[in-house]
Amino acid sequence: MELKASTCLRISSACFFLLGIFVFITLWLTPDVLPYSQNQEAVDAARVWGDVNGMAFLSLALIWFFSSNFEDLNPKKVIGMSNFIISILLLIVAIIHIFVLDPPPPPVFILLIISGGMGFYAWRKSTA
Repeated sequence: MELKASTCLRISSACFFLLGIFVFITLWLTPDVLPYSQNQEAVDAARVWGDVNGMAFLSLALIWFFSSNFEDLNPKKVIGMSNFIISILLLIVAIIHIFVLDPPPPPVFILLIISGGMGFYAWRKSTA
């Protein structure tokens, strides 16, 4: 089965949309799961940076979703490459957190691997 670049970008978009929603839910609806939930200043700081990260995830999701409608394959391949690179960088940070701080929850790894894989496929293997 061969995937189209548009399909790959839409799957990546869904992954990053879920990551953004996951950040907002964790910080705003269930902050008691955070290890520092007793310190209100720490929770407030986490919410500020969480809002920035969540919006970055949602922004990338929108960019990748809207770019999936491009007619030409070459821009989709470039966007797939950027998706792959961003996913790899975020996975590196997540892996470092395993050894230095608390690791992110498993869905973060799953969504980043799926998104990065779809980005790589859109970049290297996809068709129009």
